[in-house]
Amino acid sequence: MSEEKNNSNLNEHSEPVAGTAQMPVGIMVILTLLGYIGCYKVDELNANFSARVHAPFGSADEVASLAPSEEELVFGKGKILYANCQGCHQPHGGGTPGSIPPLVGSEWVTGNPERIAAIVMNGLGGPITVKNNSFNNQMTPVGGAWSDEQVAAVLTYIRGNWGNGGARVMPEEVAAARATIKEQGKTGPWTVESLKAAFPEE
Repeated sequence: MSEEKNNSNLNEHSEPVAGTAQMPVGIMVILTLLGYIGCYKVDELNANFSARVHAPFGSADEVASLAPSEEELVFGKGKILYANCQGCHQPHGGGTPGSIPPLVGSEWVTGNPERIAAIVMNGLGGPITVKNNSFNNQMTPVGGAWSDEQVAAVLTYIRGNWGNGGARVMPEEVAAARATIKEQGKTGPWTVESLKAAFPEE
């Protein structure tokens, strides 16, 4: 019986003990050298703009030329925001005959940028003539909660799309329109008459 007890004690393992183990110095030296050589080679190839790293581009200037311009970035942002408008004005900007005026070729779109910004921020109600066609509907103030940059972006997209050929709208122009709206204490939608009085054609 005592012999069996002694054998069972011999088979038991000791409790695990927390400790630390050091990486062998040789492995540490090798890893350090590999890291140094790798960084050196990357820097060397980058400086020479090696085709093995940067193909198919031949120079840093060529890569920079492919980056979108600020105008293109604003136009793209405006295109995304226009999703809030296309339910009425349609993806092609043509509107709905007899109901929703078109944005394509509209004198209101290509005219005073502060005036069209005011329409986006406050909306427009009542009769309006666009391209010699009469409309009488209510435009929702879709840009009422937008920043100056967002209103400027969507107007830049609308004015620069569908052959309108309008110039980019700057946030400063939207800020000026917002200041006029505040000065006049305007809270509801514009009518054609009140809009023309506040924002005369340039």
